[in-house]
Amino acid sequence: MKRMKKILTGLLTLAMTLSMMTMTAFAAEPSEKMPTIKTGETGTVTIHKYTKGTAEGTKGTGKVETSLPTGAEPLKGAGFTLYKVVNEAGMEAYYNANPTSLPAVDTYVNSDGTIKSEYASGATAQVITDNNGIATFSGLDLGFYVVIETTVPDAVTTAMDPFLLSVPMTTADGTDWLYDIHVYPKNKTGYGEVTLEKKGVGDAPLPGATFALQKKDATGEWKKIEKQSGPAGDDTGALLTLTTNDDGKIEIKGLSKGEYRLIETSVGDGYIMDGATPYPFTVTNTGEITYKGITEPNTTITVTNERPDLKKEVKKKIGDVWGRTADYSIGDEIPYRITVNVPRNIEKLKTFTVTDTPTNLTDDVSSIKIKCEDVAIAAGAYVATATAEDGFTITFTPAAMNAYAGKQLVITYNATLKPSAENTTAGNLNTAKLEYSNNILPNTTADPDNPNKDKEEGKNTIENSAVVYTFAVKIVKTGEDGSTYKPLAGVKFDLYQEVGAGTAGAITGADVPAGLDSAKSWKKITTLKTESDGTVTHKGLSNGTYYLVETETNTGYNLLKNPIEVTLNVQYRITEKTTSEWATDENGQKQEKKKIETTTFTGSDDTTAAQGIKVQKVINRKGFTLPTTGGIGTFVFTFAGIAMMAAAVILLITSKKKKAE
Repeated sequence: MKRMKKILTGLLTLAMTLSMMTMTAFAAEPSEKMPTIKTGETGTVTIHKYTKGTAEGTKGTGKVETSLPTGAEPLKGAGFTLYKVVNEAGMEAYYNANPTSLPAVDTYVNSDGTIKSEYASGATAQVITDNNGIATFSGLDLGFYVVIETTVPDAVTTAMDPFLLSVPMTTADGTDWLYDIHVYPKNKTGYGEVTLEKKGVGDAPLPGATFALQKKDATGEWKKIEKQSGPAGDDTGALLTLTTNDDGKIEIKGLSKGEYRLIETSVGDGYIMDGATPYPFTVTNTGEITYKGITEPNTTITVTNERPDLKKEVKKKIGDVWGRTADYSIGDEIPYRITVNVPRNIEKLKTFTVTDTPTNLTDDVSSIKIKCEDVAIAAGAYVATATAEDGFTITFTPAAMNAYAGKQLVITYNATLKPSAENTTAGNLNTAKLEYSNNILPNTTADPDNPNKDKEEGKNTIENSAVVYTFAVKIVKTGEDGSTYKPLAGVKFDLYQEVGAGTAGAITGADVPAGLDSAKSWKKITTLKTESDGTVTHKGLSNGTYYLVETETNTGYNLLKNPIEVTLNVQYRITEKTTSEWATDENGQKQEKKKIETTTFTGSDDTTAAQGIKVQKVINRKGFTLPTTGGIGTFVFTFAGIAMMAAAVILLITSKKKKAE
């Protein structure tokens, strides 16, 4: 009897002393007082599941443990199945046979940890550990059982090794049998961690972007995860931070094994949120991360966002120079260009339009040309239409723009400065606006679990302006009469400017007024007539050299023989404000780049230059008095007197010659 008890104790001790166990199936060698097994009795097995703490546990006794290893926490969601492999009679027969060798768990279990088919019929119903990490099996017939962890929580690195259990088992002191058995198998848990790195334009860190983290459940649905995984299950631990920091990063720790994905839910100002593209990864049973086919302990997922850009420029009148400002005359044809940076995900957008709104200008829609890398883009990629505000709208077709993704478009066109042009420092603005989709939304049919499924399309706008200035010439006409000067009203001038050969309306050769180079081409701009105060102002001129040809003056004053050169050289300086923050408007967000806040004019004439006016003083002086049109005048009498005096002189000379002879 004593030998049988020693064998029994050894058998059960070996069976339960497994790598993932902290108890044995049977206690140590029983004493001589060991009672016999109660035939027909039933037993209870209570499994207490904990994560492994910071210290190793002690051997189990089959009874409730009063203390646990430091750091051990109840593990919810572990499923166990007991397989009865030897019944009560077989167990008693086994014990009475005084066996010299012990049965191994491999007798009943396959190499992959599953029960062998011939013993599968002895399975109990699976029991899942609750929030306290407890799974209880009641009413068990006496016999040998194999315990297999048939459902492994995601936080567990590997399933517990199967072990053999006897119901009943001996107490630790070997004096009695335990029919209510408590076991404390341990699992090693492993959690994965992922770093998301967010980049913007020029690979700059992009803070403030938010993401949703989802995990695929057993049904194939994606469930939202906001907290770390813990022994109690997924989404039960510390709260996760899913917003990029100043370095554009999110560090996600404490993820149990399984399939995950990150989806963007918001992004920084002006950027396009791609809420339809998931970034899937897998946490393995060892806590490593598999991303894009590569498995490593910690993975960085890099997400780059797109943001288009727009710049508006006007060409200087002289030279091939483009900038924010220029000066032109009324009626001039002014070259403009708009540069647009196309996002790399252009084909996913619904809206991508450029609108040009001029002030005191008329855009020529027919002159619009759009090129990419100096090659005209496909005609089917856009439609240009005139607007009621003398501007135009170019509506691009994003689906046809893939060839230009990540590249730059150059839009050129001409506009004409209208007679209503503003002559002040306010100038004449021409504003271009780019309007584009600020989010890419999912196909809800294909991805019903996407967190962005209920969002509506939004838009961003970027505005940029160029300004054209125009100036004025003020003629101050006075008459000199001795030491007295008085304003001369009604004096007429023709205003000319040299132009290029072939310019429409230009004159050359014999048609050129006296005093101007007939070999050059000239264009008459206007005819001016002084008011009662002797002044006349002409607006709408660009900087440059002009010539005043006096065609009519007051009676008694000499008509100017030579044209008067007038040089307009008004210098303009703008003060810009660069807008770094995006303001929300009715369409979403709006950025007005480098808004012109103030403009100042300076020039040689300090009193008027600030107003963009060149003052030109013109003086007429008195000469011979000319007759009134239609009368004989005093000139006839003067001429007759002179003739008579001449005749007298001739007569006198003739008379002297005759006397001398």
